[in-house]
Amino acid sequence: MKCVRPAGRKSVTIPLNGAEYLELDAKSSEAGLSLPAYVRTCCGLAAWIARSSEMALRPRQPSRRPSRALDRMAVTLVLSGEEFAELRSRSREIGTTLPQYIRTRCGFEIRNTSLPNTPEREREEDEAWARLQRLGLEPQAYFPADG
Repeated sequence: MKCVRPAGRKSVTIPLNGAEYLELDAKSSEAGLSLPAYVRTCCGLAAWIARSSEMALRPRQPSRRPSRALDRMAVTLVLSGEEFAELRSRSREIGTTLPQYIRTRCGFEIRNTSLPNTPEREREEDEAWARLQRLGLEPQAYFPADG
């Protein structure tokens, strides 16, 4: 059976590293929302476009948790055509892509690239370390051992 998305809805996928994902997971769990629903609220949107009473009664499902701070993760959210147009317009005003704009709404920096052995990667590692500490996690457990 093929899943058919209602007309006018668009999906947007935002890139995250493992530490950012864990932060969003903690915040969405605290709010009792799925990650995509929580990200929608960060953008000033309703948590869901539509939610049946069956879905409202369903408990929040645990998400796949990254094992490394810099694991590449993603969250996909569904937007109505109007929501997509509004957020895309805002992203263009600040000169970035829609996924990067949504990252900023979630409290993360715009990060277009972070190649190994570059200042950008070192900054990402430092931010991930601090983020894990703020979450009360042991950062060493999320970074591969040197050697």
